[in-house]
Amino acid sequence: MRFGAIALLLGLSFLPSLIRAIFADEAYQVDFHHVLLGAPQQGKTFLHRPSPTSKASLLYTLSDRSVLGAVNPRDGSVLWRQQLGAGNGFLRPAFRRGSIITAINGTVRAWDAADGRLVWDWTTVEDIEALEVSQSDAGSHGVYVLTRSTARKVIVRKLSEETGSLIWEYYDGSGQIPYGLSIPAHGIYLVSLSTSALVHGSRIQVTSLDPSDGTPSNIATLNTDSDVLNADRDFFLKSSSVHSVIIWTDRMRDTLRINVLGTNRVFTTRLSNEQGKRLEVLQIYTSSTKEDIADIVVHCRSGTSHWAAVYQIDVTSEAVKKAYQLPGIEAPVAFSTSVYGGQTYLIRTTKHDVTLFSLTSDQHLGQWPLQPKARNCSTDVCDVIYAVSEVVVRGNSSFAVRSAVLLSSGDWKMIHNGEESWYRPESLSGVVAASWASVDGQQSLADELAAESHSSIGAAYLHRMKRHMRDAKRFPQWIQGLPERIAHGLLGTEYSLEYLGSPKDSFGFHKLIIAATDLGRIFALDVGSSGKVLWSVQASVVKPGQAWAVESIEVTNDVALVRTAGGRRIQISVTRGNILAEQHSAGETNLKYTVAVPDRSGSAAAVNIKADGTVAFAQSGQSGFETVIVTKDKNMTVRGWVLGLSEPLLAWTFVPQLNERIVNVVGRSLNDPVASIGKALGDRNVLYKFLSRNLLVIGTINTATSSASFYVVESNSGRTLHTMNHPAVDVTQPINCVVSENWFAYAVFSDLDDGVGLDAAMSPAKKRGYQIVVSELFESSMVNDRGPLDPTSKSANLRPRALDTDIHDKGPYVVSQTYLVPAAISFMTVTSTLQGITPRSILCVVQSLNSVFAIPRAIADPRRPTGRDATSVEAEEGLFRHDAALEFDPKWALNHMREIQGVQKIITSPSLLESTSLVFAFGRLDMFGTRVAPIGGFDILGKGFNKIQLIGTVVALAVGTGILAPLVSSD
Repeated sequence: MRFGAIALLLGLSFLPSLIRAIFADEAYQVDFHHVLLGAPQQGKTFLHRPSPTSKASLLYTLSDRSVLGAVNPRDGSVLWRQQLGAGNGFLRPAFRRGSIITAINGTVRAWDAADGRLVWDWTTVEDIEALEVSQSDAGSHGVYVLTRSTARKVIVRKLSEETGSLIWEYYDGSGQIPYGLSIPAHGIYLVSLSTSALVHGSRIQVTSLDPSDGTPSNIATLNTDSDVLNADRDFFLKSSSVHSVIIWTDRMRDTLRINVLGTNRVFTTRLSNEQGKRLEVLQIYTSSTKEDIADIVVHCRSGTSHWAAVYQIDVTSEAVKKAYQLPGIEAPVAFSTSVYGGQTYLIRTTKHDVTLFSLTSDQHLGQWPLQPKARNCSTDVCDVIYAVSEVVVRGNSSFAVRSAVLLSSGDWKMIHNGEESWYRPESLSGVVAASWASVDGQQSLADELAAESHSSIGAAYLHRMKRHMRDAKRFPQWIQGLPERIAHGLLGTEYSLEYLGSPKDSFGFHKLIIAATDLGRIFALDVGSSGKVLWSVQASVVKPGQAWAVESIEVTNDVALVRTAGGRRIQISVTRGNILAEQHSAGETNLKYTVAVPDRSGSAAAVNIKADGTVAFAQSGQSGFETVIVTKDKNMTVRGWVLGLSEPLLAWTFVPQLNERIVNVVGRSLNDPVASIGKALGDRNVLYKFLSRNLLVIGTINTATSSASFYVVESNSGRTLHTMNHPAVDVTQPINCVVSENWFAYAVFSDLDDGVGLDAAMSPAKKRGYQIVVSELFESSMVNDRGPLDPTSKSANLRPRALDTDIHDKGPYVVSQTYLVPAAISFMTVTSTLQGITPRSILCVVQSLNSVFAIPRAIADPRRPTGRDATSVEAEEGLFRHDAALEFDPKWALNHMREIQGVQKIITSPSLLESTSLVFAFGRLDMFGTRVAPIGGFDILGKGFNKIQLIGTVVALAVGTGILAPLVSSD
């Protein structure tokens, strides 16, 4: 008795801590967020001080995703970023005040360089051809914009750097093709090419403008002698704080021609070509720290050799000389320049070392071998593409050099005196498809046990013995990792997940994400280890301006199958990232993609989906299929195909009504378990759910009537079960659907004065906006009534019922409710748990708020009473009065205080805990992953639970009992 009382008191003493552990906020602990910018663009990335009084520089870039961002050079963290919209843009620093200037899609904006706040903007209808900001403190300071109208009229405008107001503008109607602007210390120059210069080579026109009013003071013409072949490759306009130069090559590309703007002299110098192969000038770097000297660095490539030549132009004596030439390196090289203390430094970066030079001598001032850093994030051999650098001189011979280097993989890293400071996986932006994968071997074990159960006794015994022998080989590795697993269990520390002989994932949190980007890269993330990048590989070469069209990713055991448009299939190892096989569908000219369809035995066959919506087996002789697949063609027709014994058979066709266009075709997820066939009411009666694995919702819009229609269809028979029409819909806004269990929901923007379930007392203005309509399907409107299935008391509506005419003619009983939400929902899905017992939450992507919300299903229940309070019976069931306005509760935001930008889709997966669902959100920019427990983690202890204290208490009680037991027995 005494021992039982002591144990009870000790148990009660732990209760408060357990309650706090259950409700503890696990934000930023169980989730991860990859804040991405995209690959930084050359010429639009630089180190710049955010204000004239700042001592440290920040790293600014305008990426290939049109994202403007500021990065901390110390740790690589993103300080702020702005999405500017698709298009080719410009980025320039403003030197007189703490701002940076961008121009994209006809809009010039000034941003606060410290916090990314918009200072001012200016818009034009013309195409922006160039943007420059004066570096001078004289009267020329301002923002200069070069535009070109459809009438080939060239306009140069000067804007105020402080307010963005227009100061003056200059019109050029000569018909010349504008190339760029240059704003050195002594003037403003407009550089144009004649129409024939792009093809045959002709004249270069340089117009000098007065900085005060924009009037042309001089128009000079440079004869190129038919040298200019490609203005995008062979022609360079480079500016520095003092001088600006025009540089081009001749037709053979072995002669360099240089003109310093403001002079008529064209300097000519030959480029050395030791290999004798085709010579190419990759980049030009200029620097001017003196009034009479212009320094030029020419980065050349011949074959696989890269080198740089340094030239100095004496503007006074009109002479050019070659200072020195660095020897060629048989590897890609990135050159960059930096000015410190009135001297210009040249930095050469390779994948092996970083070398520092001055522009006066080829003797290096410092050389730092790159220290290799263990990283599994890329299986490719990454070369350097370009770099931006900053040099700081410490004493007479000590230098600090840091370079932000873009790699050929698309990733970005900072090198500080040969050591890697940070690494940003920017190549992972632009995810177009993703899938879940398990690596702990539990699925493989289930498959092997299933194979043993279908074998004879002898074959099953041999199979099991072989399996045990394979497991025995991992025993030493299991013993070696035992202390780490014990420490993880007691202290809650992280442990490394080794994927050969990996430890058992007890809770199912360490699943992998296999994802593919629009630039041809495939990678894997461990969602249980804060989204750690395990491997990344370039699987396809994508041409500039194009996107890799990935249709699906399917994971089976350790193999991920990536299916792309055109029928290409790539098999890749889930654990290692190496490409195992690659196949192309031959002889199919109209092929869109290929899907794998399993049959009853568990095997799968490839089915080709053609662009016209028809299907065919990839191989002849397929049999044993009883599957229906649904396709949609470009003519907005949905078809259902039954996979027969020899070839697919067309079962039904859905054609929208006149002027309607299909925008959504959504079915139930493959992993959508149903825990109960009925809904228990507060008075212990039951409403039976209308359950069908073949439930399909087809959403259409009618632009003529501004309406949207939603059709609930059974995919096995094509029967339309229910139709909903939503008038007064803004068809330009996102329209999304989600289907789960026996309910579906869709989101629209509507001007409808009276929506389904909206309170009639509300004003029409309050009823207009973004809406979510939730509908639930039941067998009957009466309790304890199975409807058509009532005579078969033990049946469930889970299989096709097309053979029963009476059942076929009767549809479900549908209850609908409308909720007004504060912002547009661009994507919807639901949480997924192992058994489907935990109530689901609706996951919504709200791009205007840069957030992902999890709306509890009970909040969006269509059976909530409208216009009255809930009765006691309804309240016992959990229903409460319907409120049309469904505000986004901050507690529903899965990303908490984070801003996840560019997210477009969400995929979910069940964990091994019934309470918890895994969530991964992705899109054109960021990636976000977390764990969601809609009604709390009722089947797992929180991190606040003190396991060491519990073990210590048990041990102390055992020791105390052992000591006191002899004393009690002696009495």
